Amino acid sequence: MLALAFVATLGLGACDVTDLSPRNQLSETAIFTDPARVALAVNGVYNAAQSGFYDPLNGTALAVRGYPFGAASMALGDARGEDVSDMAGFFGLVFQNQITPAAPNLVNIWSNCYSVINQANVTIAGVRQAAASGIISAADAAVYEGELRFLRALSHHELVINFSRPYTDNNGSNPGVPYRDVPVNTIAGVEAARSQGRGTVAEVYTKMLADLDFAETNLPNTRTITGATSPSVTRATKGAAIALKQRLRLHQGEWALAVTEGNKLITGTTTFTSPIGGYALAATQRAAFPGGTAVSAENIFSVENSAQDNPGVNGAVANVFGSSATPANGGINGRALLAVSPGLYNAPFFTCNDLRRTQMMQQDGVRTAYVLRKYTDAATSSDFAPIIRYAEVILNQAEALARTGTNNTLALSLLNAVRNRSVTTAADQYAPGSLAGAALVRAILNERRIEFVGEGKRWGDISRLSPDATFGPGGVPAKYNGQVSGQVTLARYACNNPGALATPSVSAVPYSNFLFLWPIPAIEVANNPVLAAQQNPGY
Repeated sequence: MLALAFVATLGLGACDVTDLSPRNQLSETAIFTDPARVALAVNGVYNAAQSGFYDPLNGTALAVRGYPFGAASMALGDARGEDVSDMAGFFGLVFQNQITPAAPNLVNIWSNCYSVINQANVTIAGVRQAAASGIISAADAAVYEGELRFLRALSHHELVINFSRPYTDNNGSNPGVPYRDVPVNTIAGVEAARSQGRGTVAEVYTKMLADLDFAETNLPNTRTITGATSPSVTRATKGAAIALKQRLRLHQGEWALAVTEGNKLITGTTTFTSPIGGYALAATQRAAFPGGTAVSAENIFSVENSAQDNPGVNGAVANVFGSSATPANGGINGRALLAVSPGLYNAPFFTCNDLRRTQMMQQDGVRTAYVLRKYTDAATSSDFAPIIRYAEVILNQAEALARTGTNNTLALSLLNAVRNRSVTTAADQYAPGSLAGAALVRAILNERRIEFVGEGKRWGDISRLSPDATFGPGGVPAKYNGQVSGQVTLARYACNNPGALATPSVSAVPYSNFLFLWPIPAIEVANNPVLAAQQNPGY
């Protein structure tokens, strides 16, 4: 949003958009004449991705919150779907499909994603300037630009899946979102942004993929931090760029191209590892989430949080998803804002002996619901936000192979690599050769719902699959609302017992309904007459 997204191009302070030399910021000229300050400018873009700002839109001050990727994109990505229940009304408008152009959640996703994008664009220009002046080496500049273009692509993808129809609807010809790749840090830049239109979904994907091709070419396999004992997962790497490309290809329905990207990160036939970055599945899902700042070889890219720098109790993943009971009563003093939906818990594909029921879920202890145990540090909000895990790469590859029908054996083996670490009972496992075709694709899609709940991926799958006559949900599914009496109670949680469920109080939204998409925020269209004329229908 132009009124907010460009207020702090380098994350060093805030000012009116027309005040291009605020007193509390170093000028860009000064920043990009010193190698250490260049490095800090790049770090600032990661900080913007972690916790830019939250505007309550009611006249009170901006606050720190996990927008866009510190936790907000994950919480909203799940709240838009049916596999969590809203327990406190914190995400009520999103959960109940009652979004308006002034709803704070969508406004802040839009404005913060574009804030990350603009900080990336300003910093790219500065990095190029510093390299041309000999301040930093060409090699360092290429790595920095690779990181920044990765973050730019990640932010644009978050925007396009929320505000545009999926690529698979009419081959990307529907309206996209403005792809901003020029700095908005001058009056001329602001005016240009105020007249930029949406383009098409296909154009957005073309530019994201170009950014990620550059990132793949120029980023190293691993990153290290001085004093750390293991590679950093909070800086973009070659593997992260490839994995994000694989995700984008899945959203395009370009199955063979998704397989091509996955092949760069997957070797093996029953046990899988990555020749780039050394990624591997943890032995159990519990081991993939060691808690707090700890990571495993399954983490490809995460957004860093710490006790000193985090989205706070209103925006941290452990508080959003974790138990509100005290540690003495088995909880973590979280807020349990989003619980596991009884609909997912009772789903027939979620087997009774699946370890994710016990190791990764628990009764809240205060609220009458089951909540997640993926995140552990509600006290200091230090849990990293997992943006890309190796489990996603494996299941992406399984689906892409199953869709092409070229290697059902390998596709099932990839599915089993993720599933069988949690489904250890032989009777519940898929035997080699037992699934193919549509049944195999459906099993993979079901597995994604269990494996990724609480990681924000459900909306992406609902969006990309909704035009699919065979596998799509046909829009936003009906939901169980924890704010409505009797909808979410402990008695509703059972294994494979649909009879225990109530009638969902939140009605489904058909794919054809205008509410399937979020509207461009009112404050954005007020500043950009071109976008005002391109608002999503119905708003």
